Amino acid sequence: MSEKFKKAGRSYVLSDSSINEYGFRLLTSGYQIESFRKNPIGYYMHRREDGIVLKWEDLHIDDDKLIGTPVINLSHPRGEQTLDEAENGFLNAASVGHIVVLEYSTEKEQMLPGQTGPTITKWYNKECSLVDIPGNCNALTRLYDVNENELNLADFSSESAPIIYPLFYDRLCAALSLEGKPDEHTLLLSITNLDRERNRLTTENQLLRENHQLLATQLAEVTASHSQQEIERLLNRALEDRKITVELKGRLANDYAGNAASLKTLLAAMPAYRSITEQINKKAESDGEAQWEWDDYENNDPAGNKLKALRANDPIRYKELFDKKFAD
Repeated sequence: MSEKFKKAGRSYVLSDSSINEYGFRLLTSGYQIESFRKNPIGYYMHRREDGIVLKWEDLHIDDDKLIGTPVINLSHPRGEQTLDEAENGFLNAASVGHIVVLEYSTEKEQMLPGQTGPTITKWYNKECSLVDIPGNCNALTRLYDVNENELNLADFSSESAPIIYPLFYDRLCAALSLEGKPDEHTLLLSITNLDRERNRLTTENQLLRENHQLLATQLAEVTASHSQQEIERLLNRALEDRKITVELKGRLANDYAGNAASLKTLLAAMPAYRSITEQINKKAESDGEAQWEWDDYENNDPAGNKLKALRANDPIRYKELFDKKFAD
């Protein structure tokens, strides 16, 4: 046999939006044609175990119909017979199989008179077979979610778990802490409550941020006020101790505004101002003490502070005076 495959001389309607014999319908507007074009295979009567009999070409949507032309695998044991039956009018129907449901609706607005099942609003199929009777029991009843879990028509009941975006259904239920198979109403109510709680927390967080900003501003004002008061106190003390002049006080207040710690360090290192007369008198007083005996210290400083200072600063002289006083 020279040819291994042959394109049939006729096209088929693979699907449309009408109600099938099982009561539900597949919307052509929601068909993901590119998903099937990646591998457009088909069987005879959906018998996958018998191998691939055909593939589809010229797939396109015309009005509400999904249309394609079968290319028959003549290497298949049933290939030539399938081609003959197709071209001679014995196989007049195509049937989509292994339907993957991405979205669906049970809303009455999307249902036609006589429709008892859901409206599949987003879907694609993984194969399409040539069959003697369209909508046979091996085809449209086999519905799957994107995780390859087979679905029953009961799964689409409004009282059962919805399969809109089935890939995320279990995760959504877990995230919402919902047990069993909650319906769409329960899911939407939980999401609404969650959104309401999110809005409440957002409002509370905004109030907390505003309060935090207010407290930070108040703290900064109190800190600045305290620092200013401390600077004023340090400068007044330094002025009293005659370490600075009134003119220098104003300059230091400006230079060290907000930096009381550095100002305190600077003032501590500054000596107090002494006039020439005060310095002479101080030196004279110091020279006179150098001639004091033990009794002079006791008479001039009954509190004993000068003797304590002498013992700390000049222990040799302190010992001399002590021994001279108490040697006997």
